[in-house]
Amino acid sequence: MFVLCSRAAFAQEVQYFEEERKPHVVFQWDLFARYDRFSHLVFRPDFVRGRFEARPELDLVFSDRFRAGARAVADLGTDQNSDNARNFDNYRSNGATLDRYFIEGKPGAFELRAGSFGMPLLSTEMIWDNDIQALGAAAAWEVPAGASRITLAAGGFVGPQREGDRTRVGAGQIIWRIGGRGALAVDAAASYWFFDPDSLKPSYFRQNYSELDSRGELKLGSRFHIVDALVRFHFPVGRVPVAVSLDGLVNLGARRETRMERRAFEASVVLGQVGTPGNVRGFYTFQYIERDAVLGAYNTDDWWFHSWCRGHRLGLAVTLFPQIFVQGTLMIQQRLDRDTHLNRITFDLVKMY
Repeated sequence: MFVLCSRAAFAQEVQYFEEERKPHVVFQWDLFARYDRFSHLVFRPDFVRGRFEARPELDLVFSDRFRAGARAVADLGTDQNSDNARNFDNYRSNGATLDRYFIEGKPGAFELRAGSFGMPLLSTEMIWDNDIQALGAAAAWEVPAGASRITLAAGGFVGPQREGDRTRVGAGQIIWRIGGRGALAVDAAASYWFFDPDSLKPSYFRQNYSELDSRGELKLGSRFHIVDALVRFHFPVGRVPVAVSLDGLVNLGARRETRMERRAFEASVVLGQVGTPGNVRGFYTFQYIERDAVLGAYNTDDWWFHSWCRGHRLGLAVTLFPQIFVQGTLMIQQRLDRDTHLNRITFDLVKMY
C-alpha cells in the first residue's frame, strides 16, 4: 500500500509540474472547397462557380494566459476578383493575404485582444460575417453572479472591408450565461453597435438606401446605431446536442422614410455536430431583414442579399474523417419588394482546425 501510494503521489506531482508548460508554437490550418450554384436571379442568368480557400495559422503560446498569432488566407476561384462586387462577396476570389495578426492576454478575469482578429463579441452573422477580421482592440470582463456568469465586453475596430475603407465600428455588450455542458445552457446578450462609414465604396452599400450628397457623391441614406438582443440555448436530446438561437435588432439610426425599414430577425436551430467520423449535423435558419436594419457591407455573404430580404437556409453535414466533413446547403431567398425567389445550392468539403 505504501508503494502504491508513493507511486500515486509521484504521478500527481509529475502531472502538477507538467501543467506549467513552456512557451511553444502551435500550427493549425483549415481548408475548404465549394461548388456554388445560383438560379432564378432576376437581372442575370444562372451561374455556377467554384471556390477554394486555405488558412494556415501560427500561434506562439507563452502560457494559458498570453499568446500571439498570425494567419494567412489564400483563395482560388473560377470567377474573377472583378466579379466580387456584383456578387455581393466579402472575399477576393483569387489572391493571398495576411488577415490575422494579434496578441491576446487574460489577466485575471479580463480577456484582452489587439491587432486583427475574428469578431470577439457574441453575435450572429446577420450583423457580422465571421470571415471579416476586425482590426482594432477588444476587452471582456467576466464575473460570477450566483450560479450564472456575467460578461461585460467592448471593442473598437476600423476599416473592416477592403479598398481603402476607414469605417469605424464600436460595440458594447453585456452577456448573461448559465448552465454547462451536458445540460441546459443559456447565453443571453444585449448589444449596441455603432457604425461610422468613412471611405466605404458604394459597391459595399449592397441593398441599403443611398442618396447623393451636396457634392454629388453617393452616400448611405441612414446612420447605423443598432440595438441587438440575442438568446442562445444549448441542450442535449438523448445523445444529440441541440442549439437554438434567436436574434432580433432595430437600427436606431434610420432616418426619414427608412425608419419604416429598420428591423431584423433571425432564428436558427442546429442538431448534431461535426468533427468525429460518423458525426452528422443538420441546421435551419430563417432571416427577415428590412432594408436599413443592418449595414450590408459587413454581414454574411452566405446569403445573396445582405438586407431587404427574407429567406430560408438549411443544410446537412457528414463527418468523413477526423476534422473533415462534407456539407450540402440550400438557400431560398426573396427580396421584400418582389414576389420571385432565388435559390443557391452549395456543396462544401471542409477540413477544420
